[in-house]
Amino acid sequence: MMEHGGCFINWCISAVLIGFTLPVYAQDSSLEVDIFADARVTVTSGEPTWFNDWLGKGRYGGERDKGTDAEFRLAEVSLLAKYNLTWDLHAFAHVKYDPEQDKPADVVEAYFSYEPVPKSALRYSFKAGLYFPHISRENTGIAWTSPYTITPSAANSWVGEEIRALGIEAKAEYRHEMHRLAFTVGIFGMNDPAGTLLAFRGWGIGDAKVGAFSQVPLVSLPVFTAEGGFIPQPTWVHPVREIDGRPGYYMAADWRYGRSVSVGVFYYDNRGDPEAFEHKQYAWDTRFWNAYIEAEPVKGLKLISQYMFGRTEMGPKGWGGSDRRYLDVNFDTVYLLASQEFGKYRISGRGEWFGVEDNSLLSIDNNNEDGYAFTVALSRKIGARDILMMEYLYINSDRPARAYIGFEPHQENSLLQLSFRKVF
Repeated sequence: MMEHGGCFINWCISAVLIGFTLPVYAQDSSLEVDIFADARVTVTSGEPTWFNDWLGKGRYGGERDKGTDAEFRLAEVSLLAKYNLTWDLHAFAHVKYDPEQDKPADVVEAYFSYEPVPKSALRYSFKAGLYFPHISRENTGIAWTSPYTITPSAANSWVGEEIRALGIEAKAEYRHEMHRLAFTVGIFGMNDPAGTLLAFRGWGIGDAKVGAFSQVPLVSLPVFTAEGGFIPQPTWVHPVREIDGRPGYYMAADWRYGRSVSVGVFYYDNRGDPEAFEHKQYAWDTRFWNAYIEAEPVKGLKLISQYMFGRTEMGPKGWGGSDRRYLDVNFDTVYLLASQEFGKYRISGRGEWFGVEDNSLLSIDNNNEDGYAFTVALSRKIGARDILMMEYLYINSDRPARAYIGFEPHQENSLLQLSFRKVF
């Protein structure tokens, strides 16, 4: 599909950005620009974050030899631009500054969308470029944030970290009275390493959105760093990267009845060749299902549940006499979120469970994991678009691989955050 992945992604993103400079003479052309900033005070305890090359679960973690740690942080500054070339053809770009990221300024999304005028109950839309597939039911706010909590669930945290489509999408939606039925299909590339974090780190619960050109760290596990290590994996992964030249695909079906209930199912398969190795990265054969139900039984009360399960594999078969690959893990997670609005205020609560089942080489590389978390958040709107939000997140997890780096397998993390989200 693509021999030089980096050149291809540069070309695709450049094509979208060029769209903002094209001379457009249509009367309805316009440019919309927003700047989104998120500043926080965080109080953390427990295991260090995985961003500091550990196996912590949160975006922010504690200090190994200390108790509670309190800091003021700039979580992100995002530039979001939407160019309406015509009333039904749009170019969108999301560029983010994040001081924790490998490349502090990076592209999150950049795509064209086309939504022609519906001439019947059946309507169509199309998308092309770099974008998040429509998996998350939480990240519906500006700059792919959640209006309910600061930190999304484990499922949607992973989407922000590793899942990005550089491809094309087509959607058909049929509307009849209060019913809406939609089918979506997409073909994509540049997401071959997806699954690396789930296998080597496990689930994370954080709001990091990894940029298209950025790498994220991996802990120095014995299987690829110590003498005798057998996996030529560096201690980082670049999630948006083409390795094997094979396109992946996804498809989805969604049904909605008015504003009261929505249900849907989504399937993703990157069709990675697990034995392909290029740019110091393996292609991972990653596929998963995502199902959701969303309801608003009374005005202002939102109930959301998502269940994600799948499998990812990497490396050749037969190492050490096994019929499994180097890495072969099943993964799943489920959450239930309830959120109630009271005028300018919103209170939200979420409980979730997550797990990883390792199917290979447990005696030397145990990637099993089991855990749960709960989150409580209170927010207040300030003016038309600004939000002040406080959140408490507690994570309890067991991961045997922590013993490889001198930690107890069982760890608890807690994070208290105060966030001010400002839109300019």
